[in-house]
Amino acid sequence: MSIATAFRPFRPDDRAAIVRLWHDAWHDGHASVLPAHAVAERTLESFELRLGPLEAGGLVAEAAGEIIGFSAIEGNEVDQFYVAAKARGTGLASGLLATTEMELARRGVRDAVIQCSAGNDRAHRFYARAGWRDSGVRQAPIWTPDGRHETHPTHIFVKQLSSLD
Repeated sequence: MSIATAFRPFRPDDRAAIVRLWHDAWHDGHASVLPAHAVAERTLESFELRLGPLEAGGLVAEAAGEIIGFSAIEGNEVDQFYVAAKARGTGLASGLLATTEMELARRGVRDAVIQCSAGNDRAHRFYARAGWRDSGVRQAPIWTPDGRHETHPTHIFVKQLSSLD
C-alpha cells in the first residue's frame, strides 16, 4: 500500500503534531532497548524542548493534511528520523529518507551520517536496505533532561551522497 505524500520543510504550525509523532515513534523504537529511566524521561514536554534547535533543518511527510513522518538535519547528520506506525510498509519512510538525502546533498554534504540505537533492529534493517553502511558501534551520548552524561551502544551508519552539481 502506498500513501499520497508531500515532503516539505518544517513549518511552525507543525510543532504539536511533530512532538506527538516523535514521542510516539521514539517510544515504539526505543522503549525496549534503552534503560527504563531514560525512557521515562522521554515525555511530550522533553520532545517539545528538544525540537526547537532542530526546526531549521526539519522536513515533514504529510498525507491528507496529517504529518506522518519527519526528519531533522544537523550538519552532515540525519539527526532525527521518525515515521508514524500506521505509515509503515507504505514506502513513506523510503521517500522521506530519499528526500532528506537530497536535502543533505543540496547543502553540500557528501558524507552523511545517521545513528541507530543498538537493538532497534527494524530501523537497522531499513537503513541498510536504503544503502547506508553500518560503520560500527560506539558508545554515543543520549539526551538527558538535566544534561548529565549517559551513553548507549549505537550503530553509526554512513552514506556517500551524490553531488547535485
